Formats: sequence, C-alpha cells, structure tokens
Amino acid sequence: MEVFLERLAWPEVEAAIGGGMRTAVVCAASSEQHGPHLPEATDALLGEAYAEGLARRLGDALVAPVIRPGCSEHHMAFAGSMTISPALLMDILDAYLDSLRRHGFEAFVVFSSHGGNFPVLAEWERTRRPQGTVVISDIHVFDAAFDAIRRFGREDRAGPHAEVLETSMMLHVHPELVHMERAEPGFTGEMELDDLLHKGMRAISRNGIIGNPVGADAEMGAAVLDALVESLYRQVRP
Repeated sequence: MEVFLERLAWPEVEAAIGGGMRTAVVCAASSEQHGPHLPEATDALLGEAYAEGLARRLGDALVAPVIRPGCSEHHMAFAGSMTISPALLMDILDAYLDSLRRHGFEAFVVFSSHGGNFPVLAEWERTRRPQGTVVISDIHVFDAAFDAIRRFGREDRAGPHAEVLETSMMLHVHPELVHMERAEPGFTGEMELDDLLHKGMRAISRNGIIGNPVGADAEMGAAVLDALVESLYRQVRP
C-alpha cells in the first residue's frame, strides 16, 4: 500500500483513515549543502526513506509531506542552502498537526533528518506539548548508524554530514544523484553539534563534509537505513 499522503488522492486518504490508518509520520528535513558529491535535497530524500520505513513498521501510519527547508543557518556560507527560523519551523509543525487532526489523524510521530532541527524539536516539545504526539528530539537516535557500519569494517564517528553514512544511504535510495568521483574527506576531528551551530560549517569544514564519504557503497547504505528505521521504531513502540 502507498503510505505517502501526498501521493494519494483524497478518496484514498479518506478510506485509509476510515480503515484505521490514523497515525501520521512527520519528518522535519532541510534543503542545504551536502558537500561536493551529494544533492542539496539529501536530508529530505533520506527523511522520506526513514519515514516510509517507520510507517510500514507501525502498520497504521501514513507519511505527511516532508518539511523543508529547515533550520540551516550554519550552512548558509555554501551556495544553494536555505534556512528558516526556529519560530517558523515550530509554527509549521503546529499547522501540520492541526491540518492532519482535522482529517481524522489521532496520533503523530515527529522527528528530524537534519541535525540543526533537533534543538528546535526539543523546544517545541517542551513549550507546546503537542497532544497525542511522540517527538523524537534526541539526535542520539541516529547512533544506531555507527553500530551498523562496524560490520563493514568502518569505525567512523565523525559527523554525520555527507560522510560514509549519508553517502551510502544515498547510493542505496538515489544513486543517480551521487557523484562519488567528487567524494573526499572533510573534517574528521572531534566536534559537538553546538559548535557547528554556533561557528557555522564553513569555519569547521572547507568542503562542507563532516567525516569521510570515501568507500561508501549501497550495501552499507541499506544496512544503515534499516538500523536507523529500527531505532526510530523503538522510540515509538519500545
């Protein structure tokens, strides 16, 4: 069954809700640079993949349109990146859930595929307390990806941003958009998310990459994607 809300006609949506599909999965993504080898839509495209996998695991869920742009001020030194304010993202989330409730959705799962949105989700959860909503606002939910690549002999802990994890997943879901001939290591040292948000990506990485995408492949990407979806699912159904 199709799980993407915007790919269905309204009678199909109405029938799905009437048949018990009353959970909506909402991913806040971004439109921003991902190094010289990945498209600016990377977070949105991967967010769709996470959301689809989660909705299919839940069994009673449809996927709302992925939100983009996101809070990406720290990427604005790179051409093409777009950003919105934290307040606007929170307002968009409110409007999403209000619209979906009016059609009969009763439960919501909200998460981010972009690191810069996580502090905003945490603040939205704390201050607006959305009823009937599971908000996944801890970026460590994505730590499962690092565990998944160990069996491929990789121990990368830098990032993730346009490195082996995201590049491998993109090779799995959208290989036609990946330019591996341009892939190169970025900043591979220790870094906290707060440092990146305050200093900006250009101050930390000249090419916009945190980590090393060299050696990425589709098989690894399939394993990482599965691990991340399972991690999200455990947050919803422990």
